Amino acid sequence: MKIIQRTAIALSLSLAILFLIVGTATADCVSPGPPAIDTGLKHVPYNINGVFTTVSGITYDSASGGFAANNYGKIYTVTQYDRLFKIVEDNSCSPLFFAIDDKCGTHFFSHIKNGNATLFRSGIIESDDVFSTGIISSSDGVVTVKTALAVRNGTTVPDDRTASPNLTGNWTTGQNSVYQINSQEGNVFSGKITAHGKTTFTPFAGYIDEVDDDGTADIVMFCVKGNFILGDVNLSTHNITIPYVLYADGRVSSSPHEAEWPGTNMSYNVTQKYATVLNSDGITEDTSEQAQLLLVSTGSTGRYNLTSASDNITITGIAQEDNSFIEYSPDTGLICGFVKGNTKYDFRGGPDSAEASVHNLKQKEREESGEL
Repeated sequence: MKIIQRTAIALSLSLAILFLIVGTATADCVSPGPPAIDTGLKHVPYNINGVFTTVSGITYDSASGGFAANNYGKIYTVTQYDRLFKIVEDNSCSPLFFAIDDKCGTHFFSHIKNGNATLFRSGIIESDDVFSTGIISSSDGVVTVKTALAVRNGTTVPDDRTASPNLTGNWTTGQNSVYQINSQEGNVFSGKITAHGKTTFTPFAGYIDEVDDDGTADIVMFCVKGNFILGDVNLSTHNITIPYVLYADGRVSSSPHEAEWPGTNMSYNVTQKYATVLNSDGITEDTSEQAQLLLVSTGSTGRYNLTSASDNITITGIAQEDNSFIEYSPDTGLICGFVKGNTKYDFRGGPDSAEASVHNLKQKEREESGEL
């Protein structure tokens, strides 16, 4: 999914990762606001440590098919360590863990899979005082969606929020499948998917993650079969692109596009140089090197397998726009990040921890100078 710049819609988180990130991870973006100061948060533009309250939001579940504007009044206590943070909701004993996964340092996510139940959270940090959240889950054929706007206690809700774009209607993919959005409240919607050449359909629901300046909206969806779907909708052409699907059985697919990395029919040695983990005990750092092999076959532009040298875990990766990527295996869950030059940045938010790691990339078959 594209995770680029601040959205105008807000309805709907490691100690410093490395000095390497300075000038690389954030150089491609213009900071949407003044950076946090005197907090050690040198690699992301905002500091959201503190107490927030949700002031608005929408809830939907596919069992009832109903929407409700009742996701407000929740208390979020946030503890942030650079690109990793945790939220304690309403004085719960179980914190939620998130990773900020884009170059600009404003988009965050978390992914939890437990048996047949899967939960995905994401959001945008708008400023030191405001962030949006979206939660979508699939369990036993029921899709539930919740969005909210969290505002720091003692501050005013921003006045520059605009209404969510209207997504109702038919959206056609390049493969002529149709995503029909029948109902929408705020940034939450529901509808049905009809694959090309089929007469049957699959119900789905989702939320708008962010709206970009180029006229596209990034959306997050689950269908009742348990398939996790990321989409980009072009508000001008009324077309939809599906850059990533994680099926309930663990398979992945994506819309083909020209990937800047990794090179087709290439192999890379991937060496982890640094990792930072946030869990209930706090922050830990790991500087031990770990080796992986990244293999890209012919005929699969942007798709690769990443295998650890120390175990049999194989991760399937899909290159996305702007040198970003999404990786998945049942052992690791979802990993999102980006590549800058010969450095790969991995981020993961999960049920018990969040992690950020930095890797060196080296082409195994041939060496090239400059950026990948």
